[in-house]
Amino acid sequence: MRAKQYEQKRALLGRSAEIYRLHVLEGVKKSEIIDKMQISDRTFYYSIATFERENPELAEQMKKQGKEESPDACQALLKEISELKKTLAQERLRADFYEEMVAFGKEVYGIDLKKAGTK
Repeated sequence: MRAKQYEQKRALLGRSAEIYRLHVLEGVKKSEIIDKMQISDRTFYYSIATFERENPELAEQMKKQGKEESPDACQALLKEISELKKTLAQERLRADFYEEMVAFGKEVYGIDLKKAGTK
């Protein structure tokens, strides 16, 4: 009896893993998976929803294996990183300018803007 339950659970996990892999990693449409595996809409959605929740390590491993880095994706990421670095540099300059203005206000006018702003 236990062996039968184990085999059923193992088969269900295998089917869920296959549905998850096809839909999430390979981008196969829901209708194609339903037709190919001869399952209902409910089974499809249940498999997708429960697989990642019940098997987070396996899902993460599948995602890592499924992602193949292309040169275009790499270039896009490098471009995004350079834009973020520029934005960070601008924000740092802005923060430094603010600090200098606070110091100037305290020195010249005797006003502590840091304390004044918190009231």
